[in-house]
Amino acid sequence: MGADVVVDDDDVFDALGKRLRKEDEKAMTLPPGRVGLFGVRETLEYLMDSNAFVEKRVAKYGPMFKTAFFFKPTIAFGSKEAVEEFKSFERSLPADEALPETFRTLHTEYGALKQSGKKHKATRKNFSKVLGREALESYVPDIATRTEEFVNKLKERKAPLFLGKDIKRFALKTLFNLFLGKVPEDDILEEMYLYNAGLLSLGKFDPTFKKGESALEKLTKYVLEYYLEIKKDEVKLNAPEHFFLKQYSEATDEFGNTFSDERVAVTVVLMVWGSYIEAAALMGHSIRILGEKGNAEALRKAKEEAFALREEEQQTLSTLVQKGKYLLAVSKETLRFHPQTAGGLRVNPVDRKLCGYDIPAGYVLTADPRIAFLDESAFPDAKTFNPSRFLEASKIEHRFFPGGMGQHQCPGINLATTMNVIFLTKFLTTFSSWEPSKGMPKEVPLVHVPIVIIADHYSIDLMQ
Repeated sequence: MGADVVVDDDDVFDALGKRLRKEDEKAMTLPPGRVGLFGVRETLEYLMDSNAFVEKRVAKYGPMFKTAFFFKPTIAFGSKEAVEEFKSFERSLPADEALPETFRTLHTEYGALKQSGKKHKATRKNFSKVLGREALESYVPDIATRTEEFVNKLKERKAPLFLGKDIKRFALKTLFNLFLGKVPEDDILEEMYLYNAGLLSLGKFDPTFKKGESALEKLTKYVLEYYLEIKKDEVKLNAPEHFFLKQYSEATDEFGNTFSDERVAVTVVLMVWGSYIEAAALMGHSIRILGEKGNAEALRKAKEEAFALREEEQQTLSTLVQKGKYLLAVSKETLRFHPQTAGGLRVNPVDRKLCGYDIPAGYVLTADPRIAFLDESAFPDAKTFNPSRFLEASKIEHRFFPGGMGQHQCPGINLATTMNVIFLTKFLTTFSSWEPSKGMPKEVPLVHVPIVIIADHYSIDLMQ
């Protein structure tokens, strides 16, 4: 005689609810595309090559389609009309549940990507103090000095440059120096790589997640100890190298309460993570793309401007803006031509219409820049690398949102492009050319999540 089977009423109602929602969807007019069983096939294909995944579906379905991101049913879109309509209600959408559970956990309660409402608004307000124009102006001299040192070492060592590994290390050290005021020891830097890997691990059972969780704890402890030491001495806290810490020592939340020391420490970790990986990806892709045979004219123009900028006695943000316009255009076109990230993921809480289609409650909505960047009406000959299109930015700026759009757009894009302009200035005036090292694959290997970046083992040989 078999054992009794106990069925939880909640499970029954949940299953019935899902069945009814499926029946409701059949009566709706959703965008073209497929979600599949639990979104498994779509998600796995997306993780293999996110940019190719999007491009393939745009070619098949157009600029708005249904799919699955991270096993959740998703509506991805990028047409001008859909993006404009989305902006009208984007502020009301919750963000937290759209992200994978591992990401939500490791990004902590202080991470802006999982916040909504007044809490998110307060967090973003503090960003402006450390990522706005005044802050960038204060960062430029240090970025320029560290970039000069990095490029000079590349020149002296006469060894291949690993476009992923070497540039990631440089960017990580630079961002720690900007946001913490010092560069940690190598073992602490390694923890950041483990943290990055853990963010999009397959689940909490995954050893990668466990390592990411441990890394976050070690990174936070390290930053907190240093911050408490600096905070005790007003002279040290007010020193130029501690600009970021000074700003966050006075940061307040949505209730007007000063951030706890722990929150300041976690914020430093999150900001270094988001900024270093973004800047490193942009620098690596810029060099790779400019070095391709079909982009000789873009490389010539970039070098010409880089040599002119190098002659300036002192590099300031104003100088970069005024005299580095083509290099900035190269940075923007790199972000468009080879997108590094998706748009923000937001949960749709109620049934609604978007561009004439029915959007069921529970679906994730994402205004995806990769879709917009394929729009020929905004970016003619979209599959061609053409930085000059951004020299008349007013015509296309509203269609250019590489870090997403709305409340959850990436706040660090301007920092990344500033770092890249400085990097290109030093690099292009030091090396005459470069090519893939012997034995490198014809197709550049990439890591696709959480950001599209060149794999660590890919290298190029540098010629002076």
